[in-house]
Amino acid sequence: MQSASPSGGHFELTAVPAMAWQRTRAGIPAGALWSSLIVFLLVLTIARSTVAASWVPGLLDSLPMVALAGAVTMGVLALTPLPWWLSVMVGLLAGPAVAGLIAAPIFRADNVIDPTATGTNLINAWLTKVSDGSAFGDRAFVLFLITWLMWVTGAWLSWCVLRWRQPMIGLVPGTAALATNVLNFPGDQNGYTLSFIVLTFALLLWSNYTGSIAKAVRVNMKLMGDARWDFWETGVVAMAGLLLLAIMLPPLSNQDRTLTIQSSLFSSWAQLQEQLNHPSVSGQGTATGGGTTGFSLSVGLGGPLKTSKNPVFTYTVVGTFPGPKYFRGANITETENGYWTYPTFPVDWQATIAKGQSPEYGENYSPMALALFRINMVSPPRGSGDVLFYPGQFFSVDRSTVASEVHASPDTVTSSSLYTVDKLSVFNPSRSNGAYSITVGYPDVSEDELRAAGSDYPAWILPYMTVRTTGYRPNDTLTRIHDLAVSLVKNTTNQYDAANAIQAYLRGDLFRYTLTPRLPDRGQDPLDFFLFNSHEGYCQYYATAMGDMLRSLGIPVRLVNGYGPGSYSTSTGLYTVHDSDAHTWVEAYFPKYGWIPFEPTNDHEQTWNPIQRKTQTVPLCLRDNLCVPGGTPSSSGSPRVGGAPGFQEPNGPSSDGTTGFTLKSLDAGTVTRIAGGLLALILIVFGVVARYLRPRTVMGVWKRTLMLARLAGTRLQPGETPLELSRRLSSVFPEAASAVRDVARGFVVAAYAPPDLAPSARTSVLEAWVALRPLMLRRVARRLRPHRA
Repeated sequence: MQSASPSGGHFELTAVPAMAWQRTRAGIPAGALWSSLIVFLLVLTIARSTVAASWVPGLLDSLPMVALAGAVTMGVLALTPLPWWLSVMVGLLAGPAVAGLIAAPIFRADNVIDPTATGTNLINAWLTKVSDGSAFGDRAFVLFLITWLMWVTGAWLSWCVLRWRQPMIGLVPGTAALATNVLNFPGDQNGYTLSFIVLTFALLLWSNYTGSIAKAVRVNMKLMGDARWDFWETGVVAMAGLLLLAIMLPPLSNQDRTLTIQSSLFSSWAQLQEQLNHPSVSGQGTATGGGTTGFSLSVGLGGPLKTSKNPVFTYTVVGTFPGPKYFRGANITETENGYWTYPTFPVDWQATIAKGQSPEYGENYSPMALALFRINMVSPPRGSGDVLFYPGQFFSVDRSTVASEVHASPDTVTSSSLYTVDKLSVFNPSRSNGAYSITVGYPDVSEDELRAAGSDYPAWILPYMTVRTTGYRPNDTLTRIHDLAVSLVKNTTNQYDAANAIQAYLRGDLFRYTLTPRLPDRGQDPLDFFLFNSHEGYCQYYATAMGDMLRSLGIPVRLVNGYGPGSYSTSTGLYTVHDSDAHTWVEAYFPKYGWIPFEPTNDHEQTWNPIQRKTQTVPLCLRDNLCVPGGTPSSSGSPRVGGAPGFQEPNGPSSDGTTGFTLKSLDAGTVTRIAGGLLALILIVFGVVARYLRPRTVMGVWKRTLMLARLAGTRLQPGETPLELSRRLSSVFPEAASAVRDVARGFVVAAYAPPDLAPSARTSVLEAWVALRPLMLRRVARRLRPHRA
């Protein structure tokens, strides 16, 4: 069988990729290839950073390919002669289309939509979610926005670098995305941050270089021999300095302001509509028309609620807090027109508390466990921007505050002491935004201790024990509620068991938790309808029912509006509390122990579980032991001020009884600083070497020629003249023969010619050195890496 190949020809398939690469590279403008490579690496860095942030867990793995596809698409369009407006329009239209294709399956899975529904149906469903404020709580919508952002990041950067030659403008969306990731998930972003900084500096340096060369070519400007070398030498040193500054300087901000923007764009939109439709309504759906989840100063049995995912604050805990992490905003004590409310009229007593000081309490409860909460208020609730939130009982905070007490004890005016803090507000400034550290306490008592607390209530507690008989609910409803309470507690012998019996009844299978409860007929009391008909509602329904029943039995009780524990992120080590965590719970008073929380809300799918009593097995920081939160009780009776548990004092004993020096693993931030410092050091060394290889004298050129020849394997022989050496180097390094001869001849003139002729050799030697230097450096590299030769 004869070959079908041309006579004498030989074709290798392995040559196809190399040929294609050569043709592609030849067709790309000068500098565009390296610019494209840096752009692609930057885009991948930003996309991988967003994947690590896990804004939508498990659904962001496609982001790197989306961002890269955007960069490639606009990069190709940038290199074509198409009008700029047409190319940009193509990129703008492709972005939402790609994002929609990726997010559509998730949207279908999360929402009840006809499988045969068209794209128009999906768009209309999304627009409905945007209008009612629930869009940002929909993971499909978040996926759509983030995917679109990644497309814009890649496409815009590629277009600005390759077509407009404006990398600074192109970096804007990507930098914003990376900054948002770093501020919200700093633990997983160190490597991406370092890569972004290095690649950004490289892109700016390379773009400046190619732009300068292109400008010189356009005006027919001849560059000096060492102009390019001088540019890179200066640029690399500057890059090293900027890299050190970027890594070592403290951050300008550790708070993500985009969360506030998110609030105004999504969650607050629905709240604003509710405010316009029902001007007297505030917060958690306290009107028949419903509303959105969030903090309020009233508790009512209203209509359906829509979930708002607006982040409110983040927090960490120092020490062990034995109580539930329920963040108190206001104690709700008054009843009127079917509502429990915080009073709009002036409260009985207000006390100004200086920063770091503790209020003087009229009663001290024991044992009181202390803990320190570090809270960062991101977006204060609408209408309550001065309120500080905290769990348990307030002791001190690093803000100037005003503590309000709705019902003051008769002796409060004379003793200036507080029996309870019903609301804690900040002043100067009167906004709670930002970080604050607050020390709180919780009475760590057992059920048996609460059963034995008795009912010897002090005089100041009387306003919390009675039901208002006029202006609150119909008398027949109050009677039915009281009779139900009596039937539930008939087998109990103390106040604690009575409260537990009512809580257990509301948490039973008869009741169902829902954000869309049925509404009573006109004229029927909502609580009556909840307890005896519908048996369905959200936290305000359950708390109101328990509060009314306990007061009908003469047990002192109040409701509390605030937030639940929120969700924990292992990547940041922070709890984040959203509007969806807004909650109302019940607190009953027990002599010697104070206000004890109860959880009547029957929602087993969330965190609203029965509150445990004194189950902690770890040591607690007790006030009676003069403990400082985060430290340990001191045997001497004085507080031990120190770090968090496990903190090692220098040369002091460790927790296991050993002494001496201990090594700790480096955190990610330290590793990043070390890596950045090493990279900057390498760049500085490169700059120093570059400066050494740019001599200004003939003697300097000759010395560096001898040094590079020695590194390449050829040494100056004893008694060998410069011209003899040049002939030997020309034979060893034939590609550098002409430059070596010019350097040697120039050196001979400069060294041995009369003084009036010697300076004339300098220019020719420096020009010959510019040609010789890269050739000699290649020879040195080949010797150092023989396997690459």
